[in-house]
Amino acid sequence: MNLNKLGHYIYKRICKEQELFRKTKPRNYYGLYIQPKDIQRYIGDYLDFGIDYTGDDNLSEEDKWETMINEPMKERYWDEK
Repeated sequence: MNLNKLGHYIYKRICKEQELFRKTKPRNYYGLYIQPKDIQRYIGDYLDFGIDYTGDDNLSEEDKWETMINEPMKERYWDEK
């Protein structure tokens, strides 16, 4: 695990989730919507999943196309109608 990239990863997650949390959480004294428990969760995610994981909505491009073609959670093969 490359801990040199941890700061970059946390920054990236904060930037992403600031926009998401703006609609659902109150702002703290420092002007952030992020709480210390969120940063702890980012560190845990980084150690468990790596730098490419960006949250629960982490989908690959292949997964995005599959959900457009198939119904969610229902796998279809090329020979099925």
